[in-house]
Amino acid sequence: MMNKLLRFRTLTLCTIFTIIGATSIEQLLPNNRREVWHSSSVLAQTAENQVANQVYQKTSLAVVTVQTGRGHGSGFVVSQDGFIITNAHVIKPPPRNQKELENYNNQDFPSVVTVVFADGRKVPADVRGFGKGGLDLAVLKIQTQSKLRTLPLATAGSAKVGDRIFTLGTPVDRNFNDTFTQGHITRIDKTNGKIQHDAVIMGGNSGGPLLNVQGQVIGVNTDGISGREKLNTGMNFAIPVSQVQSFITAARKGDVSPVSTIFERTKAPTVATISLNDQVVNGSLAEGDPIRKNGSFVNLYQFQGRAGQQVVIEMTSQKINSFLSLYQMRESSEGQELKKIAENDDREPGDFNAQIATSLPEDGVYLIVATSQERGETGNYTLRATAKP
Repeated sequence: MMNKLLRFRTLTLCTIFTIIGATSIEQLLPNNRREVWHSSSVLAQTAENQVANQVYQKTSLAVVTVQTGRGHGSGFVVSQDGFIITNAHVIKPPPRNQKELENYNNQDFPSVVTVVFADGRKVPADVRGFGKGGLDLAVLKIQTQSKLRTLPLATAGSAKVGDRIFTLGTPVDRNFNDTFTQGHITRIDKTNGKIQHDAVIMGGNSGGPLLNVQGQVIGVNTDGISGREKLNTGMNFAIPVSQVQSFITAARKGDVSPVSTIFERTKAPTVATISLNDQVVNGSLAEGDPIRKNGSFVNLYQFQGRAGQQVVIEMTSQKINSFLSLYQMRESSEGQELKKIAENDDREPGDFNAQIATSLPEDGVYLIVATSQERGETGNYTLRATAKP
């Protein structure tokens, strides 16, 4: 009788679990077990929020808005005696169109700017110098303020892909000062250490700090890639702390450039004409060529294109890490404006040659910017342009 009873109980349990087999184990647990699981998730989220809040509280008062006669950017205090780091292009922007290019003078920039702290204090700051060799950094100096908050620098090389990061700055408009965003490191360039991340930054964030979870500076936000609607794409870049540390050391010794070097006109830029009939041009990047914001040398080419035309542009070299950009040239009341159409630095993974394959949006003149991915690279290259029917 007992054996029959045991068989009956076993059969009953098997039947029950067969019937409710689609039910999750979580639903079968007592409410207190489910509450424990839910509480763990909430605690994890709360801990993440606490980290973000702590980073903001520790760093906010050391981050400033840098106001110039032309606009604004961001910066941060690095020492009790009033040294502030920002981007060179915040103080002296590179030319944005043909008219500005023709009139560009790298010595024409304000010697004194205004820095605004998160608590509303406005303080004049002397422009003490710029990074050499195209480094997009500038150092400012204010008179010592009482209880001046500073940001510590992280150990060089401590940042890793996947790390959680934070930004502070003044995007878009100076009324948006003290804006705090967060994200993760998505890439670190193996050659120059430049940090790519997905925290939201926009115009005005330039010069602001990129922070780790300890509130230490791991980089200086410098630029990003925007979509066609001027929206942030999540591809943003920061100068690594190793270069920031070296720059601060040089600045204290007075070993900085008196003018911005991110765009140097050592010789007037020339624009060569290239045809789309599979023409091959042998060129070279050399000392004395115009310089991009990242310090790389530039050669310029133009061609006449048609709306809907499929074009393929290739840049190959055994000497340099090729980089191509394609712009549409437009006339405006301020002169010629450039609209970016496409850019590419590698044809495919492991291939340092560049290729752009795209459809032209309108009839008109287009500008090819042939350069290198890395600052200061020189060497020969071959450029080929083709239009597909």
